[in-house]
Amino acid sequence: MTPEDTTKAGEVFVRFSGYENDNRVRDDGSLRPGTYATTEEDAKNVKTGKDAVARYAMPNPQPASYRFTIRPERDTVIQKGIVEPAFDQPGGGVEVIFKNGTTPKTVTLPPDKIPDE
Repeated sequence: MTPEDTTKAGEVFVRFSGYENDNRVRDDGSLRPGTYATTEEDAKNVKTGKDAVARYAMPNPQPASYRFTIRPERDTVIQKGIVEPAFDQPGGGVEVIFKNGTTPKTVTLPPDKIPDE
């Protein structure tokens, strides 16, 4: 992971999850501290939930077919890095961790659904 950074105005991120009711996304449309996501640009490489599991080396092998769009306020604290291989998955995607989470109404609910395979 790189040193802490902050988001820029208008920046968009995506969180892939195996769950429509992801426990990292609060009911008020905010993210819990320590939540992982990816950049909008890197998310374009993901066509299916299985693609997401492989690219982001997710610990749960269930397809991560729910796509949450995140539009954080400017100056939200993040760290970026490249996903290392783990959990028998290749990794290689861009990962972003929201160190302190995000404010309410920054995550689009409900999430989009992409194909599992």
